[in-house]
Amino acid sequence: MKTFAILSGDKRQIYIQNYLTAHHYNAYIKSNLDFNHDDIIVCGTPFSKDGSHINCDFYSSFPIDTFLGLLKGHQTVFGGNIPDKVLAYGKEKNITFVDVLKDENVVWNNAMLTAEGLLAQIITNTDFSLGNSKVFIIGFGKCGTNAASRLTALGCDVTVYDHTPAHLSQALSYGYKILQYEDFHEKLPSFDIIINTVPAENFTELHYSLMKKSCVLFEIASKPYGICSSLVDKYNLSLITCPGLPGATAPKAAGELIAQSIISYIERTGINGS
Repeated sequence: MKTFAILSGDKRQIYIQNYLTAHHYNAYIKSNLDFNHDDIIVCGTPFSKDGSHINCDFYSSFPIDTFLGLLKGHQTVFGGNIPDKVLAYGKEKNITFVDVLKDENVVWNNAMLTAEGLLAQIITNTDFSLGNSKVFIIGFGKCGTNAASRLTALGCDVTVYDHTPAHLSQALSYGYKILQYEDFHEKLPSFDIIINTVPAENFTELHYSLMKKSCVLFEIASKPYGICSSLVDKYNLSLITCPGLPGATAPKAAGELIAQSIISYIERTGINGS
């Protein structure tokens, strides 16, 4: 049976190791970068936080290129949001890279965990009741969909914007209000909470100037984000940035979800051997 080296990182990595071990896989937490005796390596989710360095907790800035140089042919490497250049390197060097965030089951369940974590952040960082609060959600993908359903269940008045017409139609069919981009300036002053799920800017400086001072903005998108922190500061608004919510608020569930995806891949491909 092959060895699973779990690269030390946030708590999800510990739960990945625990889950794999409980299901009779030979897995351990790795705190160095000597992979000579490892067959399968489980990196973090995301694989890299800045696109240049490996996401691990025992080196503050270990370059991806250096990490790749330590790998050997025929190894299998799991991670989340693996950069294209890494995938290309793997093909060239006969190293299999598997992106767990291309597993639809992981992505959808991760979005549900993100929405749960977001609720905790909203309750902690607002001084008003969610009931009847006016909430504006930018993006109606998996995270936006899950956030909208949970906030609606708590009595929030939810409005959605998405640049994709089909997503707006879907939001409308679910019973949410929708907002067209050209109507932002008219409606923005009415919102108590604004949630961004899209890693691209949709607000202009005029938009920030129209938001009411009591509005709280929540950023749950990945870098490069979608809310401009300098304009938030300029107009005395409140911004709560919520990076890596599943790993921060539900590491056990998130880690086990990744471990299940790894096991599914192992069983489909038969790479574990004996």
